[in-house]
Amino acid sequence: MRPRSQQPPSRQTYHLTRSSASSRAALRVYQLSRGFVSAFRHGTCMEVSVGIKVAARGLEWDVTEVESLGPQQRVRLACSGGDLAGLEWDVLYPAEPLSVLQTEPRPDEAGSLEDWRRYHIARLLEQIPGEPVPPGRVAIEAYQRVPLLRALDMVRPRLLLADGVGLGKTVQAGLIAAELLVRRRAHRILIVCPPGPLLRQWEQEMRYRFGLRFTLIADSASLREARRGLELGGNPFDATALCLTSMDFAKQDRVLAELERASWDLVIIDEAHHCVGEQNQRRVLAEVLSAKSDGLLLLTATPHDGYDPHFASLMVLLDPSLVDHEGRLIGNAYRRHVIRRLKSHIRTPSGAPLFRERIVVPVRVDVTGTEPVQAFHKALSALVMPRLQRCRDKTGLTDALAFVSLLKRSMSTIAACLATLRVVADRYGTEPAKERQRALRAYRRKMARFGVLATDEEAEIAELEAEEMAANLDGTADDLDELIRLGGIAEAHDPKLAALVLEIRLIRLHHPNANVLVYTEYADSQRAAVAALEGIGGSVLTISGADSEADRTRATERCAEEDGIVLVSTDSLAEGLNLHQRCFHLIHLDLPYNPNRLEQRNGRIDRYGQRNDPEIRYLFLAGTFEERLLLRLIAKYEKARSCLSFMPNTLGVSAHPASLHEPLFGFAEDLFSSLPRLVHSLDLAAEDTDSDAYRDLLREIDRAFQSFDHMAVRHGWLSGGEGLGTPTPQSRSDIDLGAFVRSVLTPDGDSYRVPPAWARELDGLPGFDPARGVVRLTDDPNSQGGCTTYPGRSHPLVQRAIASVRTGRVSAIQGHAVSLLMTYAVEAGSLFRSVFALRLFPDGSIQEQDVATWLSGEPASTDELWRHTFASWAPDAMEASRRHAASLAEKIGEEASGLYHDRVARRDVAVRAWLTRRATELCGPVQRWAGDLFDPEPPAHDWRHGLEPQQRLADFAADPEVPVSRRREAADALARFKDTPAPFPRPVLRTLGLLMLIP
Repeated sequence: MRPRSQQPPSRQTYHLTRSSASSRAALRVYQLSRGFVSAFRHGTCMEVSVGIKVAARGLEWDVTEVESLGPQQRVRLACSGGDLAGLEWDVLYPAEPLSVLQTEPRPDEAGSLEDWRRYHIARLLEQIPGEPVPPGRVAIEAYQRVPLLRALDMVRPRLLLADGVGLGKTVQAGLIAAELLVRRRAHRILIVCPPGPLLRQWEQEMRYRFGLRFTLIADSASLREARRGLELGGNPFDATALCLTSMDFAKQDRVLAELERASWDLVIIDEAHHCVGEQNQRRVLAEVLSAKSDGLLLLTATPHDGYDPHFASLMVLLDPSLVDHEGRLIGNAYRRHVIRRLKSHIRTPSGAPLFRERIVVPVRVDVTGTEPVQAFHKALSALVMPRLQRCRDKTGLTDALAFVSLLKRSMSTIAACLATLRVVADRYGTEPAKERQRALRAYRRKMARFGVLATDEEAEIAELEAEEMAANLDGTADDLDELIRLGGIAEAHDPKLAALVLEIRLIRLHHPNANVLVYTEYADSQRAAVAALEGIGGSVLTISGADSEADRTRATERCAEEDGIVLVSTDSLAEGLNLHQRCFHLIHLDLPYNPNRLEQRNGRIDRYGQRNDPEIRYLFLAGTFEERLLLRLIAKYEKARSCLSFMPNTLGVSAHPASLHEPLFGFAEDLFSSLPRLVHSLDLAAEDTDSDAYRDLLREIDRAFQSFDHMAVRHGWLSGGEGLGTPTPQSRSDIDLGAFVRSVLTPDGDSYRVPPAWARELDGLPGFDPARGVVRLTDDPNSQGGCTTYPGRSHPLVQRAIASVRTGRVSAIQGHAVSLLMTYAVEAGSLFRSVFALRLFPDGSIQEQDVATWLSGEPASTDELWRHTFASWAPDAMEASRRHAASLAEKIGEEASGLYHDRVARRDVAVRAWLTRRATELCGPVQRWAGDLFDPEPPAHDWRHGLEPQQRLADFAADPEVPVSRRREAADALARFKDTPAPFPRPVLRTLGLLMLIP
């Protein structure tokens, strides 16, 4: 390759630029049409593109894939002849010298019409944006395409997908991941989710629906397996393009260190509410992944737990410019990054609700009619009240929390309270060690944030709280023994368990074979509930964090296959458990601290695919601490509503505004008052339809209905089949992915044989038999089981099929008049690629055509066709066609470039505003230089007088007179925006093929 100074200026002739002098327009169009071959012949560093032939190491190769890697390009070559025909080879260009052999189609190499169609279908499928073909084995609702549209409109797709539980956030994230892969905007994707069923669910969804095989690295064994085969010191995460890992595994220091050395094009964090707030290991993990990824999707149905700083901590992961230096949201700019819809907002084009309406039934449990229960609770109140009365201020709050937890257990079941009291009696009089007290405080912080602990952590915190209570109950041994005796008597008359049995009997009075899901926070309450339900009829199953994965899966499968089941689950399984197929009744035995936990529970049955109105019941003891807890939940719920605009019907109740401000404490005096607290019904179906957020939501859903040229209508892959109302007339694409893939492969009975080089990418995907090297295809996206492959656009089988089609550029077809169809592609790296056609006539006229129009028709004989019919006039017409194509390509490229630069400009404005604000906060206002004529000007790098915020912060961070902590803050601010979006590549025009038309 020549030095840059010696390169001829013709290198610029075959590039399109966004702006140039109009006086050179005509010359540039001519150069654009002629510059490809001449530039290559002069030794210029060529623009490598898919479809051309090159020479390398003495062999002929077809270029099948190109990826930009900074100044280099990774080029995948496929040998086109000789003993190595079909061999694929990746090279770095221009480090590896390549020379072009052929760029223009040759009429004397005309082939079959079938080959021409296959070649052009492959090129159409490579377009960015792509053809309207199904993305995978998934029926897409219009609302599920809204996040995809928003992500594609961003230079860096960074979104909080905060749809209500059951709206299909997994599918929406999968659509974004698949589309970014197809557009080559993403090559490396990491999915992080909590341990347990969600890991298996993500792996299955990506593999089954989209044909994406993610490698699971979620424990030490899988990490060792991924490391095997790497060179010494190799990073398994660097070597894994599609990776799935557990949140709790990835947060470990040694694993986090490896993740920090890897970069990702897209990171998906499911149940992202686990990463809010203060600096714990999960939060550190989220911050590391945010910094090491270009795109970031945070998925949670419960983004706001009632504390604004927690919600803001999610926003700062997406874009630091959304939050000020004190962690507060800046205006409403965050809404562009948040997608929040509830089931009540989603409707069909006819206006009918798409989801069944949730029915929430608060069940008031009366405790006044059972003497043993009243005696137990009065004795409990007498024991606890003095401790709470001494803890009215924040100083004594910590000492009271253990007794609050004891009261909360008593509101679940008497059995749960008794289990703790017995442990307290065993530890009576002992002083807990300081490290045990620190561990208890850590567990409480975790519980306050996440609303749930692991099974072993639940047992540990119960024991720690028992130790703390035992140390604070000096002189009450007799009272404690008496309380345990009363609890033993009252346990048989527990009103909560009696209400639970009654509610299930009432449900089965109307639905005799109904499955019912019961949730409780405590394992002790779970055991008590199972004992109370022994005579209820049907099967009673349990699921908890202590069960093995196999036992949990079997219980879930039974609920999906059988009727008459009552499943009692703890909160450790409130995420990732989908039971909506045969269950629409849920009962909350007790209320957690966090309303998000209630919503996570509800989502197990109230989700996409539910065919009945889900009925949610929760039991609360009227006039007790539990009713005060209910008011606290409502207060947090209303706080979240004020920030997110839309909240689901989680509680079904509200309270007077004054009651929302009542302190948590002060309830001990009237713990069992005869007058129940004031609780009113709340109809959340009547949302504020006049709010700006609601109107923005409707506009975006309308946009989704009309987007992508009504692709769903044209191809019928919207679920339900209602269509999208009255679509505007469109040209229909006739691309059938299944037929295209079959045309590339070799039939083998009821299957198709795939080349051996493809086997590694297909291994483990549904429908592929590695022993025989064949794949079974289906055209039914709703087919069940893993024995067939549905070829969606992102499926590696489709990707391989597209890359393998390299011949068929010239053919002939029967038409109404003698003419020549020239096909072209204009592309700008991985950001844009478009295919168009021009039809040439003997009289010199040119018509713009849709390539898809010519994918059907009858073939014509190509024998001597060019020489007899086209040779006399076609060369001059093709020359004119090239000039016309160059002019048209320039317009197409300018439009695509303009849209890209608009997106970049929007981001730059927001970034500059944030940096300006941060520079003012750290450096103070800009000081105008007010010296006279003879005073020296201030130094060039004086941060006190600079105007550019980036330079001010850089100078401030480098000033040794500034305190280190302040300098570090300035450096951190600059580091947040150190990466700037890549410039829009110069679009390139190339000729694809030609089609001879004769009557």
